[in-house]
Amino acid sequence: MIDYLSKYVELKPFNSTTAQSVITVMKSIYATHGIPEDLVSDGGPPFNSNLMTNFFREWGIKHVTPPHFPRANGQIERAVQTVKNSLTKAAEEGKDLYVVLLDYKIQPAKDMPSPAELLMGRKLRSFLPITSRSIKTNI
Repeated sequence: MIDYLSKYVELKPFNSTTAQSVITVMKSIYATHGIPEDLVSDGGPPFNSNLMTNFFREWGIKHVTPPHFPRANGQIERAVQTVKNSLTKAAEEGKDLYVVLLDYKIQPAKDMPSPAELLMGRKLRSFLPITSRSIKTNI
């Protein structure tokens, strides 16, 4: 799942891609980050199921599909592809996938704070080296 504004990525393992499994994972994410107003998906299974439609209605989430929101879908697809490529490369190299995901979340974009900073309002600690210029002190 990706936050549209910050591009913050939240990944959770799935046992299956049934609507019920996806709903369970979504609830886990919402318990941490809150319930979104809108959710953009490709509209395919499991998002086109009656169970998912009922979940969106009960939780007050507007489900949007690409024909209605193409710009957002393109940005999301690019972010998903970047994360997939990073995780695939990390798996091939035997790296810890969670560290790779953390590194993605803390990388700032052009003239913007990192996805984690935008979402959480603070820098996250990681294994990446930092420069003294990136540390701000409040004295």
